[in-house]
Amino acid sequence: MSLPKEPRQKMINIMYLVLTALLALNVSKQIVHAFVVVNTGLQKTNENTSTQNNAILTKFDEAWKKDAKATAPYRDAAQLVTKKADEMVNYIQNMKSDLVAAVDKPKWKLDKADTMVEYIDAKEDFTTPTGILLGEGDDVSKGKAHELKLKLAEYRKSLVTLFSNKSICPGGYSDTLKVKLGLLTPSIVVPGEGKQTWEYYYFGEAPLVSDIVTFTELQADVRNAQAAMLNYFYSEIGASDVKVSSFIGKILPASTYVLVGDSFRADIFPTAIMKTLPPRIEIGDSNKADDPKQGTQVAIGPDGIGHYSFKTDHEGPGRIYGLIRIPDPVTGAPVAYPFSTNYIVAKPAVTVSPTEMNVFYAGIPNPVDISAAGFSNDQLHPSMSGGSISPSGPKGHFNVNCSADAIGKDASIIVSATMPDGSHKSLPAQKFHVKRIPDPTCFAGGKSGDVSMSKLQIQAVPKVEAKMPADFNFQGVQFNVISFTMSIGVNGVFVDKTINGNRITPDVLSLINQAPKGGYIIVKNVQVKGPDGRGRTIQGMAIRLN
Repeated sequence: MSLPKEPRQKMINIMYLVLTALLALNVSKQIVHAFVVVNTGLQKTNENTSTQNNAILTKFDEAWKKDAKATAPYRDAAQLVTKKADEMVNYIQNMKSDLVAAVDKPKWKLDKADTMVEYIDAKEDFTTPTGILLGEGDDVSKGKAHELKLKLAEYRKSLVTLFSNKSICPGGYSDTLKVKLGLLTPSIVVPGEGKQTWEYYYFGEAPLVSDIVTFTELQADVRNAQAAMLNYFYSEIGASDVKVSSFIGKILPASTYVLVGDSFRADIFPTAIMKTLPPRIEIGDSNKADDPKQGTQVAIGPDGIGHYSFKTDHEGPGRIYGLIRIPDPVTGAPVAYPFSTNYIVAKPAVTVSPTEMNVFYAGIPNPVDISAAGFSNDQLHPSMSGGSISPSGPKGHFNVNCSADAIGKDASIIVSATMPDGSHKSLPAQKFHVKRIPDPTCFAGGKSGDVSMSKLQIQAVPKVEAKMPADFNFQGVQFNVISFTMSIGVNGVFVDKTINGNRITPDVLSLINQAPKGGYIIVKNVQVKGPDGRGRTIQGMAIRLN
């Protein structure tokens, strides 16, 4: 039977998907560097897979020496599969090197683009690699990616053809159900209105560094298909049969953190449970004598699975090594299967993003968006001090309201996240300064500032208003004029008239009619009240009669 992909490669796949999404959002240079790290990890995985495949080939030779007649068909098929896998891997490697040489245009042609990826200058170039891989226009069949697709399809077909050989596969074509080769290259990967071709799905508008990682991942798929075939053929010989007691289904998501519009992807496979030959699971790097975890045995539960956990105590990347020792069914000697996986420890983080300003204004709804990496909007429950917060519109959108008493103080938003086990974890609080809404501008006769206007213009709009500037981020904020004073020059003397409300009274309009052309009207002591409920005096204006 074929072996599932090791945890290390699964973790690398998850990191690759997350990094691709982050790079599409134009994040920092560290993300580009992280692609280099992922590529290095994939390359190491490919080397490990090749080593394991070579070990299986050695076992074919050993089995052939013991029973050439029974082993020969399987050994020949294994050697053919290996030859085709090497050709396919080299083809992808050459395409990778040629792409780097064409995009980066170095003084030398790179022989191994993946091992030199950290020295490539044009890692973030989207345009050139897209043109080479997808061609010009909408016809992707003109690009190099289409050639690669055809090659992969040809490689997979050559593997499937082996199942028609009755000497190694008595069940014929039905035996393909036992070996999951992957490497599918459908014309359309994403159906529906957002459909994407295979070529665009893997290489569309991707930077050079992402293309390199994709090539390395495809090489890993080729090696994994080779491994699946070799394991299947070797198991058919009967020299390495391991009796399993039962199977359980496992689902391994590519990522539990999915961006809106992206697809949830997972590998679903059966896992063998052995009770007659129970494995021994050990944690720790057997190559390092100073590894404190070395030799730590993981207890296997009634479900046949080893459950391991430990508390993290510092931030940054980490790695877990281990061995699964399974007794050989023939010799009884334990056979060690190494595994490893990477992980990253980070402090809890939450993002509270005011959609209008980086402060809260008292008296009006302040819209904010709240999100936290690794959590859906349904898992976040915000509360606050110094004000109130309530949902507004789609999930993740809220309105914050602060009273006038909070002006000059800080308001804090606290977010509690629901964990997978149902418990709640408080994320770091976010502080925002509460400010008073800026003063509005005084308007009289429909105009603001020190202006000239006629008596008719004042009579046409006989009121004093307070309006927010057009560039104020919050629309619809209103101030009411409570009272104001008009100082009118008549016969060389200024007469002050105080008016309650915002409308110019008839007696004041009559007094304005007596003022001469060229005379002045001063609007002062303008008292207004805004959404925060507090009154304030704003700057008035001067009017010259024309």
